[in-house]
Amino acid sequence: MNPETILQKDLNQLAPVYLAYGDNYLIKEFSQQFIATFVNQEMKDFGCDLITENNEDFIYKIINSSQVMPFMSDKRIVVVHTTNLFRKKMEQTDSLIKLLDDFPKTTVLLFVSFKKPDKRLKLSKKVASIGKTLEFKELKYKKLDDWIKTKVRAEDLTIGFQAIKLLESTFNNNLQRLDAELEKIITFVGPGKNREITKQDVAQIISKDQLLKKNAIFDFVDAIGKKKNSHALNLLNQIMTDGGSPKQILGMIARQIRLMIQTKSLYRKNLTIKQIARKLSQHPYPIEKCLKQSKNFSMQGLEQGLEELHNTDINLVSKSNPELEMELLVLKLSQLE
Repeated sequence: MNPETILQKDLNQLAPVYLAYGDNYLIKEFSQQFIATFVNQEMKDFGCDLITENNEDFIYKIINSSQVMPFMSDKRIVVVHTTNLFRKKMEQTDSLIKLLDDFPKTTVLLFVSFKKPDKRLKLSKKVASIGKTLEFKELKYKKLDDWIKTKVRAEDLTIGFQAIKLLESTFNNNLQRLDAELEKIITFVGPGKNREITKQDVAQIISKDQLLKKNAIFDFVDAIGKKKNSHALNLLNQIMTDGGSPKQILGMIARQIRLMIQTKSLYRKNLTIKQIARKLSQHPYPIEKCLKQSKNFSMQGLEQGLEELHNTDINLVSKSNPELEMELLVLKLSQLE
């Protein structure tokens, strides 16, 4: 079921119980929209309860709140944020199932589960039998593009293709980070200006540490692969000046090399870039860049590169000059096949 269709319903058309799970950002967002749509905001304190597992007597509070009569509304809304309720049997779960057996017609109960429900549990089966289960899948490809465009359009702005790709290559589909960065970019550009957000706008604003992780490291590995030692050493110095520790940089290089190994291996099996991205849970843009980079190295060379990283990691602990160790690593990596 499309969650958007639920938000378009009348209050009296809602199912008695909903269970939302999947991408944590999306289910939180849906929870907020659900409350905003179906609860009279002036009577919010009387017409809606938000219950979390941090509440004392968690399940008892769900039962009690569900049985309270609505005030100046046809139905009362109870929203429950949970991590464990649909993963394992908790105390008083049987009491909650008993409530659902004869659930009040004057209440709508929304469970928001931050872990995938175990469908074998009696509670999961009961909710599915009397209500609706909603799965919010991670946004990818065109759906992720459209999500970014919608966020921007709400502020009377548009966003260019290259700007979207830079955001996605930097943050993948981490909606929480994307939302935070979009808010900064929109504030910088100025909402309501009816203009397009460009790649240059995005590059000026997005977090330096993320640019470090996703963009500088691409250039760094490129320089190594093309045997441009002087340029690679300059980039290394820039990354370390910008706050990257040797350990952090090793981790980023290792991640990049592993991604190149995986991409190269799957490409040899005749998978397309989109298929590889889907299999590795990545956006196609960084996968395409990885594939280009991997052509500078043999598979054996990439695997040897991981060994060199491991040796440097040991040397960073046992030796006293981390800058020298990192420079030696650049020279060793540039000699890979």
